[in-house]
Order: sequence, then C-alpha cells, then structure tokens
Amino acid sequence: MAMLQSRSIKRLLQQTLEPTATPLSTYQLQSTVLLSSKTGSIVSFVSANPANPTSGDALNNLKMMALLIKEKWSEDEHDPQAQATKSCYHVTVPARDDAAAAAAPLTTRIYTCELEDLHTCVAQIPGSDLLLLFIADSLFPHGMLVLKMKSLLSAFSEVYGYKLD
Repeated sequence: MAMLQSRSIKRLLQQTLEPTATPLSTYQLQSTVLLSSKTGSIVSFVSANPANPTSGDALNNLKMMALLIKEKWSEDEHDPQAQATKSCYHVTVPARDDAAAAAAPLTTRIYTCELEDLHTCVAQIPGSDLLLLFIADSLFPHGMLVLKMKSLLSAFSEVYGYKLD
C-alpha cells in the first residue's frame, strides 16, 4: 500500500483549481448579424447556410428577425423587470486599454429569446449604437450562445463607443 504524501496531494488539489481546456465541438450558428440599435437595420451579416444567403426570401426573413429582435432588445433595455429574468445576463467586458479600464468598467447585457423555431442571443457592443445578434437552431443551448457572445464581445473592442450618424 502506498503512502499518501501531503505535498503531492496538495499539488494535485491545486491543479484542480486551474482552468481546464476541453475538446468541445459546439453547434453551428446559422447567422451572425451586426445591426443598428436605433433602427434595427442590418449593418452587416454572415450566414452559415450553404444555400444562397442573399436570396430574396432569406434576406427578407433576416431583416424581419433583426427588426423583431431589436424591438425586443429595446423593450428589455428599458424594463428593469426584464433585466432581472433568466434570459438577461449582465457582463463586464475587457476595455481596449488599461487607461479605459481604470476609468470605468464596460458593461453590457446579453439577452436570449426564442424566435419561431430558432434560438437568438443579442448584446449591445459597449457604448455603441451597434447590436451583435446570433441566430441558431433550436438545438443550440441558450447557455452556449451566451458563453459564445461573452467570449466574442471583446473581439469588437475597436467599435466600442461607435455611434451611427
């Protein structure tokens, strides 16, 4: 029988506290849309649909979804009760530089909702007039959408504070 060594056990337990990378494949988003928080108009989008994503029907559907999500986001942003639900996540995102981070942390809210048979996730890019919208199949878990949104918001740091004229 082997003897337990305190130092080895402590080192092993300490390792359990470290972040763990797991090989994980996720569901694929159907579309990612950058839209105006003022008008709901699409600024830019990409689609994973192998069919023609710019076909008239698909584009009209995307425009309609963008408008609906923008309206829902706008209502929720002005309703403190909506911000206290399980479909609203308050997040702090890293600032572009240390000076900005010291001044005030950048915060935003991530909202999830269902639209017909799709799951959606939307967040305002901090301080800007832009919304980032993910549209996914109903099998894509809302929690995974939120994690994806949270991790990708920092990729848009160059447009933090961007205002549409």
